[in-house]
Amino acid sequence: MKKFSTVFLFHLREGLMARATMIMSVILFVLVVGIFGVQKYFASTEKDNKDKDKIVLINKSVNYSLDPTDLNKTIKTAKLEQGDSTKEKNLKKQVEEGSIDGLMIISEKNNVPSIQYTYKKFSNSEALSVLNMTLQQNYLNKTAQDLKLSPESAAKLLQKVEVNENVLKNPMATFGIAYFFGFLLYMFLLIYGNSIATGIVAEKSSRVMEVILPKVSPVVTLYGRVIAVFFVACTQLIVLGIGFLFANLLGWVNTNAISFIGMKIDLEALDAPTIIAFVVYFMLGYLIYGLLYAAIGSVVSRTEELQMVLMPVTFLVVAAFFISINALVNPNGTFVQISSYIPFFAPLVAFSRFVSGEMNFIEISASILILIVTILILTRIASRIYVNGVMYYSEKVKWKDVARLLKRQ
Repeated sequence: MKKFSTVFLFHLREGLMARATMIMSVILFVLVVGIFGVQKYFASTEKDNKDKDKIVLINKSVNYSLDPTDLNKTIKTAKLEQGDSTKEKNLKKQVEEGSIDGLMIISEKNNVPSIQYTYKKFSNSEALSVLNMTLQQNYLNKTAQDLKLSPESAAKLLQKVEVNENVLKNPMATFGIAYFFGFLLYMFLLIYGNSIATGIVAEKSSRVMEVILPKVSPVVTLYGRVIAVFFVACTQLIVLGIGFLFANLLGWVNTNAISFIGMKIDLEALDAPTIIAFVVYFMLGYLIYGLLYAAIGSVVSRTEELQMVLMPVTFLVVAAFFISINALVNPNGTFVQISSYIPFFAPLVAFSRFVSGEMNFIEISASILILIVTILILTRIASRIYVNGVMYYSEKVKWKDVARLLKRQ
């Protein structure tokens, strides 16, 4: 245990004090605060400077009168203006030129009103909805009068059907959370997995490992580095959290409008089980890929060659991320369900299915158990490759060399 703590603290201190780590911490903090600051600025600017759509209203109907002034009291995103029916062609030309945003023409056939809405690119759904409901109400009132219905009978005809929605699990509420945490895990696996491999190659090039291994068990050395880098990664997560809290103290965070790459993050849906699941899958996923990166990095002698050798592992991470995105949309797909139990995909895919509410306790337990067993197996494989790989020097590494090192005692 003493040897492990010595190795762990050495790599932890080395990782935390590294210039790259400090620069990354500053960048993450500034980036988080900056994003919320920019969102706050544009939100306030949009609120202050947003102009209402200018829509001209022409009423050709005989039985349905509309007052644009009354309609404008309800419509917030557009302003209706009364137009002259004799200038219809000229008004359509103005819509095409962009001088006005839309033209609405009210007509009727067999006493039934209709709306013709002309716009260039984007319609104003609010104005159209208000106008449609107003005409619908006027039509129902006129029909009731023509049929000589009593006010009570007319009121019964106009009674709306009551709809009560009871959503047991709203997938859209957790979609943004699952995507954000999945993306976070994906990026950290790539960044810090490469960090593990790069550090091992650097020590191997300096021949430091030849001095350490005779005195310290390879498993201790391997896990000392992997866990130390994990704690460095955790400090970066803490920096992200501090940046968020700082932006919140400045009043730049609107908890009702937080989004990530256009996807809304509902903080009310962020509960303790989701956080615990993220931490568990983050730790297990990191250990699996950390061991892979360490094992493969130990057989590489030159940094220039490292990325090419790591390409298969990188493909696994990327594939896991894209499958997890598919899991958010189709959590019960056959391939997605199978991927929840494949160790290299499970950390991302199983977490996405869990957040979507499509994994029960038994499925989650089975997924986690498979990950733990895989870590134990990888520990034996990675330590054997590691102890032989750090003593192996070659200009070009091939996968058959890795297999040969694995068989060597």
